[in-house]
Amino acid sequence: MVALGTSGLVAAYVIVALLLLWLNLYTRWSWRIKAALVVIVSAFYYVTYVSLPPLMGWPTDADLPKRFNLVAIYVLEPDKTSGSEGEIFLWATDLESGSHRQPPRAYRVPFNGELHARVVEAGNKMRKGLPQLGEVSEEQIGANATPKDESRSGQKSIAIEFFDLPDPLFPEK
Repeated sequence: MVALGTSGLVAAYVIVALLLLWLNLYTRWSWRIKAALVVIVSAFYYVTYVSLPPLMGWPTDADLPKRFNLVAIYVLEPDKTSGSEGEIFLWATDLESGSHRQPPRAYRVPFNGELHARVVEAGNKMRKGLPQLGEVSEEQIGANATPKDESRSGQKSIAIEFFDLPDPLFPEK
């Protein structure tokens, strides 16, 4: 599925507007050509529809930052009756992008039993008031890997370690 960023989405709208203007005002082409242009415009509508949810804050399938501050979690466990594989949602802020604070981003990662246990433990520590940092390292999927190491969407399973945020060092008064 094609998903565009903000600039691609703006370009898609500009192209749609120009095609419609050009079609309606300046062409004397046959109806077949005009029909083909209508199909192309309809394809742009579809691409726009698919591109909007990630831009509106829906969880992304993009890779987690290598180092991040964990803000919140939500675990959707596998369900055998519906065939759902399960997912883990993490709201995190990227610590590698510089010192300025950024708003959290929602990430979706495939469900994994070990990762689930680590995420639940980190969530318990967060509820006790201990902020959590996360570090990502991709697990190698090789000959010993089972088919469930890779989800239906093609994402590799990842290893995430959580650490307590160290207390800031304030100077004595």
